[in-house]
Amino acid sequence: MKPMLLTIVCVPYFLMTYAQSLSMPAGKDAATGSYSRRFQQVASAAYQPAGLSCLRAFTAGIYAEQRFLLKEIPLYEVMAAVPAGAGAFGLQLTRLGSSAYYRQQTGLAYGMRLGKKAGLGLQGSYLTEVIPGYGSRSSVAVTGGLLWHAGEQWHTGIRVSHTQRGTTVYSAGIGFEASSAFLLSAEIGKADNETAWLKATASYRIVPPLALQWGFATCAPFQHAGITIHWHMLQIMFAAGFHPQLGLTPSTTIIWQRDGTE
Repeated sequence: MKPMLLTIVCVPYFLMTYAQSLSMPAGKDAATGSYSRRFQQVASAAYQPAGLSCLRAFTAGIYAEQRFLLKEIPLYEVMAAVPAGAGAFGLQLTRLGSSAYYRQQTGLAYGMRLGKKAGLGLQGSYLTEVIPGYGSRSSVAVTGGLLWHAGEQWHTGIRVSHTQRGTTVYSAGIGFEASSAFLLSAEIGKADNETAWLKATASYRIVPPLALQWGFATCAPFQHAGITIHWHMLQIMFAAGFHPQLGLTPSTTIIWQRDGTE
């Protein structure tokens, strides 16, 4: 009974307090890599659809987290990017919850290059929320993004996401690629009448097979840290997000990606 009560309390609390989609990862910063070229991957493009404009080869990945260490609300995500024309299509399937409550999101996106310095992306998502015994409800969401590569090191972008239920989230970010091994990025965002938030993330590949990542923010649950193992075309990341009241959210990300970014 206690785990079920925690689930009912925590899930709406997470949504209302931070104005983020329940399907947004809490075990790491979903925006990591979004404001860059060489650090782009299918996971960052699932958050910022304009990132698809940087992916030149097929790539796929999976993500799993145990939100707040509660077995009733795991999150699973499957992602893929398929090059097409001047950009790539992105596919995404996300499921949060268990048999007692679950929320599922299916997304299709396309991102394309606009010359050598800009990228534009648009994603449409279909969301379904089910509570056995109480029925279900569905809605749609649209997310648009724009990236501007000011140079080899500086990258900026904006993202707007709107749901059928009337919530709109605005965000803008900047990334500094000091080298092919180090990325420092920051993002500011706001949802309708909510307080604006700011987060910053650093990614550092200390040696070719190993990279570290850590992030800080003005609001939970975006505090996180992780380690990534690079093995041939695989990237395996173990990370954890921290919420001051609800605790840890451990996560694992596995991405198969060739050297096919811009």
